[in-house]
Amino acid sequence: MENLHTKIGLEIHVQLKTKSKMFCRCDNDAQGKTPNSVVCPVCLGLPGALPVANEQAIEWTIKTGLALNCQIPKIAKFDRKHYFYPDLPKGYQISQYDEPFCVGGMVEVDGQEIRLNRIHLEEDAGKLIHSGNKSLVDLNRAGTPLMEIVTEPDIASPEMAGNFLRKLQKIVRDVVSVSEASMEKGHMRCDANISVSDENGRMSQIIELKNLNSFKFVEKALTLVDAKLKEEYPAWPEKNSKETWGYDSEKNSVCLQRRKEEAADYRYFPEPDLPPFDSSAFDHDKLRNETKETAEEKLEKLEGLGVSGQYASKLLDHDRYALTLKMIEEVGRDSANEVGRIVADYIDDAEEASKHIDEFVSLIKSENNFQKQILTRLAEQILSGKTFAEAESEISSGMIDQTEIESVISSIVANHPDELNRYKAGEQQLFGFFMGQIMKETKGKVNPAEINKILKEKL
Repeated sequence: MENLHTKIGLEIHVQLKTKSKMFCRCDNDAQGKTPNSVVCPVCLGLPGALPVANEQAIEWTIKTGLALNCQIPKIAKFDRKHYFYPDLPKGYQISQYDEPFCVGGMVEVDGQEIRLNRIHLEEDAGKLIHSGNKSLVDLNRAGTPLMEIVTEPDIASPEMAGNFLRKLQKIVRDVVSVSEASMEKGHMRCDANISVSDENGRMSQIIELKNLNSFKFVEKALTLVDAKLKEEYPAWPEKNSKETWGYDSEKNSVCLQRRKEEAADYRYFPEPDLPPFDSSAFDHDKLRNETKETAEEKLEKLEGLGVSGQYASKLLDHDRYALTLKMIEEVGRDSANEVGRIVADYIDDAEEASKHIDEFVSLIKSENNFQKQILTRLAEQILSGKTFAEAESEISSGMIDQTEIESVISSIVANHPDELNRYKAGEQQLFGFFMGQIMKETKGKVNPAEINKILKEKL
């Protein structure tokens, strides 16, 4: 067989988390709502209803474009895209055709630059619910703002396609914070186009896979089609054709659904009820400054401050990262790794912890050899609203006194004569064994520094 090359392009729909829909004031959160209850004349497409564009949706699209290295044209406009489907009440979709808000762009994945073609903004359709021989229409989702991010066919394998989507999800969720981007909830959906060519440029048909809603399904479906196209190499058509195939996740199979429409089939024309937009009216510098760091940038910054990799990798979500930087600013870089350790291992609710920053700074400054049990309890006391001094006092009141500690240590040493003899013979690591036994027996209600001193004397 010839040396065949796979080319994959993705079209990713990202649902923006604005409060209202794209062209009306309806609530944009239809999750769990009664069908057809979050609608109005605009998103129902009733005669005479006029759209008004959601300013924040446009701003967030431009913000995403800036984060993805796109160019932002001065003028952008909306267009009508005509097609019939029962959940499209107007008989057309307000989208963008030749003048989108963002063009070009690039995302690096697996050491390769994946070029973007464009990012445009449009409204979502409703939803069909199939039950037996009936199909019901729920238009709660109609009018939801969608960003469509379109790549060039630069992706060379199904695995790379999955990795691209994972990285894009982190960017729209964590870096620009414009979407929950949950594929399971439908906030992020993917259409994938795949073709295969040989060294002479001869090409298979282009297959589009529609509405893939998980990273795993994207990779599985593309793997099946890639293998099928390569297997059919001798029978490739003379002219390029486009087909839409569906993926059955239960059977892990693909099948032909229909021939692919061309742009002319949608009869695009400029949306007459919405004027063109001047993108320069938005403050691009402000939007760039609102963009958060990528996970790689956060990791590099934390490690540069002195937080070791084992802790830094646990501190990349927004609240933990912000809390860690604030604490390091308060206690100094010399204690950065200690800050990372405390936040990574002992603080579950970083957002709540940030309200008690002074108490946690006191904890970090005073903390020396506390064991996990004590740190966790101190953190819990602080999160309950106590000062560090009150938390320390509360825990100290429940501590075992020195007389009882000495009794416990004597008993454990006496009950482990073999370990005692080996320790005295030079196996110094057995000191940790005795410490562990004591902590277990006392259930952590002791000061490890005090145990350390007494145990050394006993041994």
